[in-house]
Amino acid sequence: MPVFITELPVTRQTSRTESSLPYLLINPPLTDPTQPYHSIPYLVGAARAAGFTGERCVDANIDALNHLAHPEQVGALIDRAEKARVRIESLPELTRLDELNYQAALTVETLTADSVRRAIEIFKNEEFFYHYPTYRQAVLVMKAWQELLCLDGVPKSIADFSILAGGVVSLSSYQDLCDPAVIDRLTGPFDPYLNGPFADILRERRWRVVGFSVNFTSQLPVALRMARQVRAADPGAVIVFGGTEVCDDVRLAREPKDYWRLFQDADIIVPGEGESPFCDILRAVHDDRDFGGIRGILTRGEHPAQPPINYENVGALPTPAYDVWEWDSYWAPEPVILYSPTRGCYWNKCTFCDYGLNLDRPTSPSRERPVETVIEDLRAISGIGRTLYFSVDAMSPRYLRLLCEALSESRTSIRWSAELRLERTFPKRDMARHLRDAGCVAISFGYESGSQRVLDLIDKGVQLAEVPSILTHLREHHIGVQMMGFTGFPTERLDEAERTYDFLVDHQHLWTIAAIGTFSLTPGSILAKRPDDFDIDILPLPATQHIQRYLPWRERPDGADRWAGETDERIGENRRVALRCTVDDRPFVGGVDTAHTLLYFAKFGPVLTPDDSFGEPRIQLTHVAQREIPFTNIEDFANFVAVRDKYFLLQRHDGATSASMNAWLGETGKARPGAAQAVITPSGLVFTLRAEERLLPADRLQDLLTLTARIRGDA
Repeated sequence: MPVFITELPVTRQTSRTESSLPYLLINPPLTDPTQPYHSIPYLVGAARAAGFTGERCVDANIDALNHLAHPEQVGALIDRAEKARVRIESLPELTRLDELNYQAALTVETLTADSVRRAIEIFKNEEFFYHYPTYRQAVLVMKAWQELLCLDGVPKSIADFSILAGGVVSLSSYQDLCDPAVIDRLTGPFDPYLNGPFADILRERRWRVVGFSVNFTSQLPVALRMARQVRAADPGAVIVFGGTEVCDDVRLAREPKDYWRLFQDADIIVPGEGESPFCDILRAVHDDRDFGGIRGILTRGEHPAQPPINYENVGALPTPAYDVWEWDSYWAPEPVILYSPTRGCYWNKCTFCDYGLNLDRPTSPSRERPVETVIEDLRAISGIGRTLYFSVDAMSPRYLRLLCEALSESRTSIRWSAELRLERTFPKRDMARHLRDAGCVAISFGYESGSQRVLDLIDKGVQLAEVPSILTHLREHHIGVQMMGFTGFPTERLDEAERTYDFLVDHQHLWTIAAIGTFSLTPGSILAKRPDDFDIDILPLPATQHIQRYLPWRERPDGADRWAGETDERIGENRRVALRCTVDDRPFVGGVDTAHTLLYFAKFGPVLTPDDSFGEPRIQLTHVAQREIPFTNIEDFANFVAVRDKYFLLQRHDGATSASMNAWLGETGKARPGAAQAVITPSGLVFTLRAEERLLPADRLQDLLTLTARIRGDA
């Protein structure tokens, strides 16, 4: 039976305070530049309702990226890349680090100083954005630019606007996260913004409270550096950390007291939902009181065995304040807004799940905002934009139907998407028609597995035999479908793993995007709490892993050890390729639940991309380049795969940290001197031409290289 929490802990209620107390809320890099996260609008909406109107909200993520994208900044980066290339070519021998940096430096051959600015203009221009060949020119520029940005920081650390968690720096180790030198190097690409525009914001006035909303692991390194910068600029400011990543850092800390080592510049940590605690913090600062008695917070030095998780009464929350953002700064032709009509999961019993604010269940308790209040919120939101993603764990069928009916009757013009469960009642209740009438353009499903036995172990509550009829029903009403799953669940056989792919291939006409990953075991899941039920043994993490994000385990039947993040080698490349219907992942078109994907669904329906997807771009931003280089075997240079393989090898032994990874990077690489002709594709792939290819006429060779790159999705 679904579990609903009817009585929730609430913070102390006080009278409304009228105050312009200056407070600063920051969304730190690095994350999706196509839309803002919705946590800060919820905080400001609550604070305004409590009478606090002195907010200054900074989306440092989009501000930093737009600053770095300026032609002056990109031109300077290109100059640094050229100098790096010249320096590396003069070395008598190359280390692995040199090899990685050399390949990144060659990326400048496909860019100019204004390439990034022009790519952003394509994302913002409706005509060019929806012309897929032109759109992909902008995407390729962004891929090349991120390669270059790594030259100012750590090699292979940035991709798809995320700081990668399994690479040269460990985002689960205090040895790295608590070392200012490591953090400064990792966040080096953001120096021009942090030392320029952000420093100016800190000097604007005396900020009484500075809050960091950290919702993704890739934001954590820059947030820690920014907090250090705030503390140096204004020692008296009350620094507050909150967000889903912060929640994980607290509840997954190997030693409870140690998270204060991580958040060494914080005065307060909010490990749960933050609206009410944040208002109480502002009241305490306004009244010059201490923070004792405020529920849902940790103050410096506190480290209870069970963190104080606050769950809000979502029906009583004010409308989020989406006007805090400069919407035309984001990289999309129109705003795509995140909004949460519900919180928690009504099903809340999948054995693999460990999400967000859970204590004794896989996720937080299910709560629903009254539908009439949601409609009022959406009317206010429609003044900013018409396209929404309902950011929810899962809505119950009952609530979903009520919401659809209310949306249809309200005659709002919104288009939306959400993640839902594969409910068997959809066809019999004609739910797809209701969804479509309510403005739904796409749905994503946690399909999980093509094996009914595995689905039963997961306690998914889904019958695989019923899935095709559900998907057919949605397709008949022109609703796009995104399917998500994984292989590698404990006790899964090879044939079951293969069936997870084959089931989707067999029904490829019923869905648009599919993403199949490898299972990772999370500490709060039912599976981790009851390993005997799944015939596994939990293995100890290396001592360097202070945040227990994922756990390794051993399969009892075959004795095989499994580690999070490693590829399921049982799956052949032919099956992986069969599911690649798009060439790009997050945050671009083809990524599940991205703003760009949602806009394409709204424009083109379930086909996602139009018929002319492989035509000629209307704006040519990049090209396949050639260059003479003094190395004959650039294909053998250290690359991203080598970095990842070394990271996981170290993890299985003493643990991976920047120190151990840098020792490996400092070893001699495989570069062989000699003249060669290198080909650099727009996505950053570099290879050398064979002797027979170099004899082709220049125009024919260029045509061949361009065609090859297009087939690979590199042009």
